[in-house]
Amino acid sequence: MLFTSIVCAALAQSLTASAATMMVTVGANNQFTFTPNSVTAQPGDMVAFNFVTQNHSVASSNANTPCQPQRNAVFSDFQPVAAPASAASGRNGKGRKGKKNNKRQAGNTPMFMLPITDTNPMYIYCSQAQHCQQGMVMVINPPDANAVQKYQNKAARANNNVSPQGGISGGSVVNNAAGTNPPNGVLGANQPAGPAANGKGKGKGKGKAAGGVAGALAGLVGGKGKGNN
Repeated sequence: MLFTSIVCAALAQSLTASAATMMVTVGANNQFTFTPNSVTAQPGDMVAFNFVTQNHSVASSNANTPCQPQRNAVFSDFQPVAAPASAASGRNGKGRKGKKNNKRQAGNTPMFMLPITDTNPMYIYCSQAQHCQQGMVMVINPPDANAVQKYQNKAARANNNVSPQGGISGGSVVNNAAGTNPPNGVLGANQPAGPAANGKGKGKGKGKAAGGVAGALAGLVGGKGKGNN
């Protein structure tokens, strides 16, 4: 009995130690992209979606129905990020309102932490405006080398881009001090898509928002935290 307990404890420790966190940048270079747009993850791994520009979301669909949420879909809710000072300035050269959101320009950008529980393919899209149709999709654990391209091609033909309802689901958001969908100072904030564009939700998960990307990832080891929208 003691031997079995020791083996189980050692196995659990080994699995925990081998778990990986994979970073995906949302909106890199102000583009409608997930970078990378394909990752291979194992149960116990974490995919961290780091929102760096504009106002995007992470949502999951089925392979053949892109831009439409699957049943019990993963959803990060909308995570707006303040535009750089030059882009957020008005015609008269004065910056727009929304100072609270400007904290995110100092590396304190929001992240959606998505735990991976199996090796099944997961099809991800951005449910903002027409971002999905414009190619803002990715695949976690793609079944073949052409999976992303095939999903992207189907997305381009989708009639609508719909957000899941009910707020954050399937993961948790850290570094989310600025809230959801502030009216000013955010590129894309006035481009709702789907019935949940202005919804609010709460997500619970492991990790503390502690000063940027590095602090958030470090907090996953043992702390508990809440991601509020």
